[in-house]
Amino acid sequence: MADKEEERVLQEFSELQEKVMVQSEVMNRIMQQERMIGVHKQRAVLTKTELSAMPDSATMYKSIGKAYFASPKADILKNLDDTVSQYESDSKKLKDQREAIDQKMKDTEAQIRELLAQSPTLVRRLGAVRIQ
Repeated sequence: MADKEEERVLQEFSELQEKVMVQSEVMNRIMQQERMIGVHKQRAVLTKTELSAMPDSATMYKSIGKAYFASPKADILKNLDDTVSQYESDSKKLKDQREAIDQKMKDTEAQIRELLAQSPTLVRRLGAVRIQ
C-alpha cells in the first residue's frame, strides 16, 4: 500500500517538474520575443526621428523585398507610425502572456511545495540525490 502511494507521489512530482520545465522554456521564448520587438520598435522610432528631420522635398524610397520604390515622406512616416503601434501592441500581448506564465509557474511551484510537505519519503529521496 505504501509503495503504491509512494509511486503516485513520485509520478505526480515528475509531472509537476516537467510542467515547470515546459513553462520555463515558454517564458524564455516570450522574453526573447519581447527583446526582439523592443529592438525593432527602437529602430523604427529612430528611423522616424531621422526621417522627420529631413525636408519634405527630399526623395525617399521604400523597400519592398529587394526593390526600392519612390514614396512620399508622409507615407513612409505613416508606415513607421503603424509599425511602432503594431510593435507596442505585440509587446503588450507578450507581457500579458509572460505574466500568465509567471502565475502558472508560481502555482506549479506551490503545488510542488505542498507535495513535498505531504510526503516525507519524497523529501528523503530527493535529499539523497546529489546534484552536481
